[in-house]
Amino acid sequence: MHVTPMTTASPPSITLSIRRRAEMERQLDGAVESLVGTAKQLRQGVPVTRISPAQFEISLSQEIPYGTINEDVCW
Repeated sequence: MHVTPMTTASPPSITLSIRRRAEMERQLDGAVESLVGTAKQLRQGVPVTRISPAQFEISLSQEIPYGTINEDVCW
């Protein structure tokens, strides 16, 4: 798991590379959970984007309504 530090210019994000499907849900849930506190503070939603068969990016976005987790596939 790779976590991008939070700065004023960019919200925090996590990139996951998942090797085994059996671990996918646990790892995705953990990544989302780690951003929930910051999402509450900033009142932002959490987009979860599958960027390849084994890679996901989890971040925060003002474009996603607060309290919402939005799943998308971009590959």
